[in-house]
Amino acid sequence: MKKTFMVLLAAMLSLSLLAACGSNTSNNGATSGSDKGQDEKQGEEVQKPDVIKVFMSGGANFPDGHDINNNPWTQLIEKENNVDLQIEYGPSAPDEFMNKLTLKFASSDIPDFFVIPANYQNWLMENAEMGALMELDGKLDAYGNLQNAVYPNAWEGAKNNGKIYAIPVLNDGNKATNNVYIRKDWLDKLGLEVPKTLEEFENVAKAFRDQNPAGKNGYGMIAYENMLGWSHLFGAFGVIPGYWLEKDGQLVQADIQPEMKEALAYIHRLHKEKLLDNEWPITKIAAYNEKVANNLVGIYEGSWAAPRSEINTSKQNDPAAEWIPIAPPIGPGGKQGVFGGAEYKSYAVISSKAKNVDAILRMLDWMAVPETIDKFVFGFDDLGEGFMYDIKDGKFALNFENHNKYGYRQQLMFMQPKELNTKKMESLGAEFNLVGAIEHSSQYGIPNQYLGAPTPTMVEKQSSLNKLRDETFTKIIVGELPVDAFYSFVEEYQQKGGADIAKEVQEWYESKK
Repeated sequence: MKKTFMVLLAAMLSLSLLAACGSNTSNNGATSGSDKGQDEKQGEEVQKPDVIKVFMSGGANFPDGHDINNNPWTQLIEKENNVDLQIEYGPSAPDEFMNKLTLKFASSDIPDFFVIPANYQNWLMENAEMGALMELDGKLDAYGNLQNAVYPNAWEGAKNNGKIYAIPVLNDGNKATNNVYIRKDWLDKLGLEVPKTLEEFENVAKAFRDQNPAGKNGYGMIAYENMLGWSHLFGAFGVIPGYWLEKDGQLVQADIQPEMKEALAYIHRLHKEKLLDNEWPITKIAAYNEKVANNLVGIYEGSWAAPRSEINTSKQNDPAAEWIPIAPPIGPGGKQGVFGGAEYKSYAVISSKAKNVDAILRMLDWMAVPETIDKFVFGFDDLGEGFMYDIKDGKFALNFENHNKYGYRQQLMFMQPKELNTKKMESLGAEFNLVGAIEHSSQYGIPNQYLGAPTPTMVEKQSSLNKLRDETFTKIIVGELPVDAFYSFVEEYQQKGGADIAKEVQEWYESKK
């Protein structure tokens, strides 16, 4: 189809040139050669698509006759924006993709445009520092849709030395994060109320473990290797591992606050009493979700999308299963919450070598509105109603066979509008109530108050500090270290770079007041 478009383009160009020859005449009826050549050149400049070399994460399957460069959605982007996308697929795994991207920069095989995961800010800052990325200050002014798709404070994470070098791309769930979910049918069967306080959570978990209504040897509470995944236990003490919190007019690292010691002492007791699944340090998230799906637990923390994944499988395995989202437990000091989700999943980046910067920004601006994104979710023309979706009871319902078959199309959504796509969420299945799950989770997120790019000391030392934290906290929880080992951890953390990072973060914080 791309070839057909180019043939039509050439034909249109020829007609425009003939028209130009017939109209550009001098007083004596002859056409000036210089004027004719200038008009032809202008015609070519108007019509010729801007070439954009794109490097993107691969992994999608394609129906027969389609690939990432030749498909209706790539052609839609090209047609609507007068661009010629030359897309190269990279590895699907984030680490492998970033390694390949780094090699491309080292070999001068540099793409014009690419999208990187949001947790690779260090890579972003290092390459901005080296001049490898396009500075976007001033270039975004003409693109209102694009600017509107980014919350103002999110630009901080895309800056190096005060200059913007990337465009943050929103998550599907926008500000949504995790929910605490509970089996309401189990509560009803055991005559229990929805728990509100940490103590009530503990009592319900004991009942679920010891009187598992499914008749299985289950768990009271479950966890896995990433402590953020069960953040409600930390949130009850007002802290989230790795987060920066506002305290007495300063930003402080939650990992070294006294409240973190209280949280660790509490979780250690849960572990000791075997109310917390003791295998959590070696449990991957897939195994964690499997325990939910197999109805071995009746209370846990999961994503806003869980009703369509592990909770859905739980219901398939036990049709009586009724899961509902509830508020996180209130701790002894009246605090509660889960980790505030990173609103942004990735960064859209332009190389400093790119020739067609305005064409890239024009394309992203076109994408940054719901009307455009709907074409990537629900299809368009013959690929829309009756093919990708149907209208049922006045609402969109995806045809999941075609939705999955043409799933690659959503990889081409390089931008995400700020507006929550409720139509998309509802189309995934009204029975999952994903809009409700998103709205519920958005109430309880404890935000990370540091929004800036990694500081110089973070780039150099944060990964080793995170390793020190994870190892120490794990040993305290499982009993290999006493709870008071927290004090020596704080001292070591500060000496190995934590104090320097705190100074840099505070400087950033003061600059934003």
